[in-house]
Amino acid sequence: MIKNIYLQSLILAIFIFLSGIMFGIWIDNYRLSAIRQNLLSDTVFWDDSLFLSKYSQFFGQDFCDKALNLNLLFNEKIYKRGIEIENAVLANKFAPEMREELKKYTLMQAQFWLNSIDLKKKCNFTYHTVVHLQMLNPPTPQDVVDNKAQANIMLKLKEECGNKIMLIPLYADLNLTTIDAILVNYNVKKLPAVIIDEQYVFQGLTPIEELMKIVKC
Repeated sequence: MIKNIYLQSLILAIFIFLSGIMFGIWIDNYRLSAIRQNLLSDTVFWDDSLFLSKYSQFFGQDFCDKALNLNLLFNEKIYKRGIEIENAVLANKFAPEMREELKKYTLMQAQFWLNSIDLKKKCNFTYHTVVHLQMLNPPTPQDVVDNKAQANIMLKLKEECGNKIMLIPLYADLNLTTIDAILVNYNVKKLPAVIIDEQYVFQGLTPIEELMKIVKC
């Protein structure tokens, strides 16, 4: 009788444990599906913005202004999407594909950077491009602190400067060839790092006062 009670308890415990795992997998797959759908929508929006910016060189200032507004809206959309994906990546335990979605997001941000440079040249805009290279998985406790602190600084910079800057956050530790090439090209040895206007490179934790000297918001 006692053995039967123990056996029943064990079976119940195993059932609850497996149910918890299956529920966790279902939740993560649901998150992944929602993120993929949102990224697909953002990709269509991106293609629209990119196409318009390409045509702005032929049709004058009106198209430049429309392309800029779309670029700014796209920047806002994908920045919010990045926060959503990062939180999902850090929270999930069962869907490694989530990390791949973060790679897609990072590449979209890199494309946005190139589009912003191109649009700035063609339409003589005066905004600053500000690339924030950060880590998804900082290797040391101090890196964790610096990474978070720099993210807060960049958020404050964007709040201060608004549309005077194009903020481009890129994750530098996802083993992406494109991002690795950026690190080599700008000789970035320490993260976090900030690149302003493809000229000024700040490595390690950089206070907002140093960045303001360049962007002058």
